[in-house]
Amino acid sequence: MTLPRTSDAGIAWPLALAAAAVLGTLAIACMMPFVALAVAAALSMSRARAAVTISGIWATNQLIGFGLLSYPLTGYALSWGGALLGASLGAMLLAARLSQKPRSHGYALPLVFLAAFAAFEVALLGFALVVGGTETFTPTIVLQLLTNDVLWFAGLFALHVVLTRAAPRVFGPGLALRAA
Repeated sequence: MTLPRTSDAGIAWPLALAAAAVLGTLAIACMMPFVALAVAAALSMSRARAAVTISGIWATNQLIGFGLLSYPLTGYALSWGGALLGASLGAMLLAARLSQKPRSHGYALPLVFLAAFAAFEVALLGFALVVGGTETFTPTIVLQLLTNDVLWFAGLFALHVVLTRAAPRVFGPGLALRAA
């Protein structure tokens, strides 16, 4: 149930994800689709490559946020940045693990995504319970974040299909999801 894994030697798909993340950071800084990016990386790369990609995306997001978008340079803001990295890596690892089940099928993809989203939100809620910020976990806000991540994941999935069909030597083979 994974996207074809990119070669660990190739960086085209990780760079495409990073470019999408930069555009996302500039467009919607406070709703960065970390789960969508984490799941896309988990399903298309080795765990090591996915971890490096997600860490690089997170670092770029933080640099743009603090450098260009005037995020407050406080311990609180920096600690939330670290929590976002931890939650993103956790979501990626969970998605990678769940997608490797022997009987995983294409129809399980939404379940993998939802499990990763839930793990991400629970990790951040746990952090908020310690440092503050639980007011951002209302059902309305979490649903907005879920919708944002679902739309981004659909877009990234479509981008992967287009890129692998247009340039399979650069981006790897096309999709091979099993339906049964």
